[in-house]
Amino acid sequence: MSKILFCKSKVFLHPTSDARDNIAGFLLLTLEANKLSHQAILQYIPESGLSTLEISKLLKHEAKVGTCPTSTPFVIENSINFSNLVNTSLGQAFEISLSQIYCIQFRPPSPNGWYVGSLVIYPLTEQFTGFQPPVLFFHDQLCPSTTDKLKRLRKSMNPFDDSDELYWGGVDLRNKINELMELKKSNLEPEFWLVNPSLNDLRNFVSKDLLESYNNSKKDTTEPATAGVKLNEKFQEWKWNVMSKIADVTTKSTNFIDSWLTNNSPIQKSQIDNEYLQKLLNNEKVKQIEQDYDSARVYLANWSLGVKQEAERYQKQNKLFDSYRNNIFNDLNLTDELSDTEINNALQRQFPLTEAKWNSLWDENDGRLRVTVNEVKDFIFHGGLENDSLRGKVWGFLLEIYPWDSSQDERVQIDQTLAAEYDQLKLTWSKDFLQFDDEDEEEYWNDQLFRISKDVRRCDRNLEIFQYNTIDGLPPPPQQLPANENNSTSPESANDESDDADDGVRNPHLIHLQNILITYNVYNTNLGYVQGMTDLLSPIYVIMKEEWKTFWCFTHFMDIMERNFLRDQSGIHEQMLTLVELVQLMLPELSEHLNKCDSGNLFFCFRMLLVWFKREFEMEDIMHIWENFWTFYYSSQFQLFFMLAILQKNSQAILQHLNQFDQILKFFNELNGKLDWNDLMVRAELLFKKFEKMMHVMERDLQNVSSSSSSSSTGVLPCQSERLTLLLSKKPIIRHEGQRSKNSVK
Repeated sequence: MSKILFCKSKVFLHPTSDARDNIAGFLLLTLEANKLSHQAILQYIPESGLSTLEISKLLKHEAKVGTCPTSTPFVIENSINFSNLVNTSLGQAFEISLSQIYCIQFRPPSPNGWYVGSLVIYPLTEQFTGFQPPVLFFHDQLCPSTTDKLKRLRKSMNPFDDSDELYWGGVDLRNKINELMELKKSNLEPEFWLVNPSLNDLRNFVSKDLLESYNNSKKDTTEPATAGVKLNEKFQEWKWNVMSKIADVTTKSTNFIDSWLTNNSPIQKSQIDNEYLQKLLNNEKVKQIEQDYDSARVYLANWSLGVKQEAERYQKQNKLFDSYRNNIFNDLNLTDELSDTEINNALQRQFPLTEAKWNSLWDENDGRLRVTVNEVKDFIFHGGLENDSLRGKVWGFLLEIYPWDSSQDERVQIDQTLAAEYDQLKLTWSKDFLQFDDEDEEEYWNDQLFRISKDVRRCDRNLEIFQYNTIDGLPPPPQQLPANENNSTSPESANDESDDADDGVRNPHLIHLQNILITYNVYNTNLGYVQGMTDLLSPIYVIMKEEWKTFWCFTHFMDIMERNFLRDQSGIHEQMLTLVELVQLMLPELSEHLNKCDSGNLFFCFRMLLVWFKREFEMEDIMHIWENFWTFYYSSQFQLFFMLAILQKNSQAILQHLNQFDQILKFFNELNGKLDWNDLMVRAELLFKKFEKMMHVMERDLQNVSSSSSSSSTGVLPCQSERLTLLLSKKPIIRHEGQRSKNSVK
């Protein structure tokens, strides 16, 4: 039984210029049972091919669809063989799956009624081998559902649909297709709409427009009708440019004052020899000002960064692509190393992977992926995932619970197996099965339980699902909330006092977190529980919800992150050394300045790398960041380039305002909630591409030098560094903790 999702009558074919030859028919969207929405069929049936009874039923159904959004099952009596109709009716009837359509041109009717609206279907040539579907014409004045809606719109004194476009029959079809799958409007030709476009299709339809805008930015082609809008855009852009200039002026003024107040600052000899300046620098009041000025340095660094970030945010929100592109281009000192395509691909992150697009990537028969894994990861890396519901499906693949080449049946079997295995693991630490070889092991176990319970009760309590430590996770009755000095209550105070008074975890979601961490303690006995694991577990549980699935996702995540928690800290130490080398190569001026400030070891980056920036960003941002990292699209250590982007973004503030270790440490500790993850991801990608080009060029030059007999070694080049070379690898770096013994640090 097929379900009719859309029905529109009085859709005509115009085989000749003579109106008497016009062929009236019905345009349908149908979906067979157990089929996905993107497999819906667009069908055109001439009225001449239908009986009077079938026409009557279709008209009734058209009226229902027009008034009720819920479609009802319907089967046309004496089912029609569309293949025969296509072959025998001279193209009068046809059908095509939405998945076989590349784009549709919706041509609206003339406002003065000279011509009717129409649509042109452009099939995917590699999938659709049939004839070119004919142009369909919507005679709105004859279609009952269209005329009824026009009457309602006119009665409400609004002849436009929800998209502020003048309503006509084709709008209904476009809206219905948009409900079933992705439909994107072209910025080049507004009448063309891409059906389920690939990421390259989106880039081509958008980037050409942006590129043209960029190339023609100096041409004054403003029409009088749009002059007011353009003038306002220019004014807003000018306003933010002025604010940026103010920040720059403040920076330069600060540098000048620094040169007076800081004894170690480089001062020109002509100034040093100035007798008046010498007296001024030795004045006790000036020295006091210098001490007070340290806190002002940090404030000014934060202020200038904030102005710059707000300017960039405004430019992105208002689609001032040229300005933002130029800012990035100048900030990263990009010359000819990267192509326009590489730069634009990094900048265009406005196309998230949607549920409709995700569903269309899988074969309808066996549930296997129909495209390459790299194509899916490209979507995720450059656009992220549309919502948490989709994350619940995709993260299982990114965290390797499911192989990318698995079928739907295989994934069902994996679910059943992993759920059973998790239940078995939980049994091993239940009271009935738990046994210890000696007192030391029992003491270690109890200590682990205490640490887990303590950290779970402090984990992301600002989130609604973890906020209240009650049996149902809901706020306790008002009479049970402790009052503060002002007799007012807050969830935070209620949580704190409740948790201090009772060591038990009662919130069902917190209990799930606790169970998962205890089970992982049994699963990975050598590592056990280490502080910081709750930060890694919480976002996964928020998405997955199910305890067993969260556990296995967390386990695979910990395979990557375990080296951060090794007892000898060798794993995180190796990453810090790699970051130091990376900064020396990519940001040499900043590296030199940090060395002078006793911060060359980048100690202030330690916490960010340890838990992948979990405490610097909001939960929603962290989900975007982590799913980008999990793709390993460019590198399995892309978190280091993200950290490099943070350093690069803040480099001018550091160079111009901060000159002591404690100032730099304070500045980075105060970055929480002030960073734009999307902008940083753009910078991280471009920094990686620049790094990759530099490494290849150095390697090529090294080979050329090696082939010359007169060459002599002048030292180790960055391309010879094992740490930097490893950054180009997509293979995850896995390091496990050694065998735990009684003498191990607990």
